[in-house]
Amino acid sequence: MLNIIKLNFLGTSNFQERLSEKFKDKGVLGSFLIGVVFALAFCPYSGALFFGMLIPMTIASADGLYLPMVFAFGTGLPVILFTYLLAYTAGKVGIFYNKITKIEKVMRIVAGVVFIITGLYYVAIFTGILA
Repeated sequence: MLNIIKLNFLGTSNFQERLSEKFKDKGVLGSFLIGVVFALAFCPYSGALFFGMLIPMTIASADGLYLPMVFAFGTGLPVILFTYLLAYTAGKVGIFYNKITKIEKVMRIVAGVVFIITGLYYVAIFTGILA
């Protein structure tokens, strides 16, 4: 997260750029394959939410049969909105992407520092320095 350890085996370009170049001219099939990659990236967490929280809520609630439909709508809505953004505002996506990239770099460093401080805090508790 702090870019202290460099992973040179990934190459000079990042994964997103290579994936974009690979599927740029594939049309509908490329779109489908990028969607599959996107779904696989979020699948483990969505599965944990679905089976760990939503199913018990569905069983416990009187209106529980509606909860999976609401969950599906809630997980699909950001994808639909992002797709709309890509399809109809392609010129401005580059500007938006650059801003998000800058924010992502800062947030990655902040998260790395928070993880290190938290780890040091727990090490201090475990060793008895902070009793």
